[in-house]
Amino acid sequence: MKTSISKLLQTFIFYKLKPPAACKFLLLITLFFLINLSSSFAQTFPAGFSQVQVTNGLSNPTVLASAPDGRIFVAEQGGKLRIIKNSVLLPVPLVQLNVNASGERGLIGITLDPNFTTNKYIYLYYTVPTGTIHNRVSRFTVTGDVTLASSEKIILELDPLSGATNHNGGAMQFGKDGKLYIAVGENANRANAQNLDTYHGKILRINADGSVPAGNPFTTGSEQRKRIWSYGLRNPYTFNFQPGTGRLFVNDVGEVTWEEINDATASGLNFGWPESEGLNNNTAHQNPVYTYRHGAGDGFGCAITGGVFFNPATSNYPASYTGKYFYQDLCNNWINFIDVSSSPAVRASFATGLPGQSLSLSVGNDGNLYYLSRNNSALYKIIYTTNIAPVITGRSTWQLKSFSGAAGHLSRECLGHGSSPLSVAKKQRQHCRRDGCCLYHIQHNCG
Repeated sequence: MKTSISKLLQTFIFYKLKPPAACKFLLLITLFFLINLSSSFAQTFPAGFSQVQVTNGLSNPTVLASAPDGRIFVAEQGGKLRIIKNSVLLPVPLVQLNVNASGERGLIGITLDPNFTTNKYIYLYYTVPTGTIHNRVSRFTVTGDVTLASSEKIILELDPLSGATNHNGGAMQFGKDGKLYIAVGENANRANAQNLDTYHGKILRINADGSVPAGNPFTTGSEQRKRIWSYGLRNPYTFNFQPGTGRLFVNDVGEVTWEEINDATASGLNFGWPESEGLNNNTAHQNPVYTYRHGAGDGFGCAITGGVFFNPATSNYPASYTGKYFYQDLCNNWINFIDVSSSPAVRASFATGLPGQSLSLSVGNDGNLYYLSRNNSALYKIIYTTNIAPVITGRSTWQLKSFSGAAGHLSRECLGHGSSPLSVAKKQRQHCRRDGCCLYHIQHNCG
């Protein structure tokens, strides 16, 4: 697997054609640094892509949402909604809620109103800790970088939770139709997914004020039934609408064998849980667009924790990625994508070796992919640069091979897993000592 860490590094290196012992020592120290630097990056990306940490210090992050003004809101499971502004994590949370954060409960969903720029509405999905424990969707009004808890308007009280603390879902997003869609897990009760008189195990579709909209598939019966858009889901932790088309993909976390990406664009679909997982022959069930098996390695996993259509308004990513559906897995630390322009969808690898427990894969306003890592308590973005660095194959060591030319051309050879000479982008002599050892400022690309 080829690794490209496209980063422009700058360092000072002492170099002399006949270096004394001191210069040799300094050179060895510098080369030792380069060796460790190249070996410390286990991530693999396509040529030209690299990962940047935006910020860290997040406590058990669960989901992120980008505001039109460039701020990024990140929910912490314990109830704090944090603000990242100009790549800085602000010390004061936007709001702090009292939540039940046992297991997979807590503050687990965020979405912004389509008219956020003018009305400043933000919607949160969280677990109410008092009375009958249940999940709730509420609207808050943002004022600057703070939100008063008193601005809360309860939009929808979901059904009571059992003693099981898992399978809460939590994803929310407004569709092209202006309606609020909400993903709710089956609360580890398999029967809930097929029961149309409970919110559990469903995708809901409601008006922004919580009322039942026109156009839902079930127009009579219980209040739960009238808000259901699709059902037969286990734990739809994330979903995403494709900009422009409004196509809706739901990422459902599987149990024994398969993770699913389901097309829930049409209303009233039954995705089969618990009667089926993965592809099946039951004509009453809607088969997934794509599934991947549980296991180790790239393309295999344990829980799909993010998925997003790559259709930004602007991006410097290569055009070949536009329209692809990117998704990630919690356990095996990779990002893949599928091409859904053909049937069946075709999978391709994109990134591996990412920080642990990654989730909430999103497209930022700048056209870059973003995601959270719970293990690293951090937010990352994936950038693309057209100034592509040379490729390193495997974990390699570096050895200084030659120095020549008035411009100070320096080449190195990659040893261990094949060789790949590299050229220094720029080298300027800064100072020469009396012993003849010269200090050079070297700007180079480390692949």
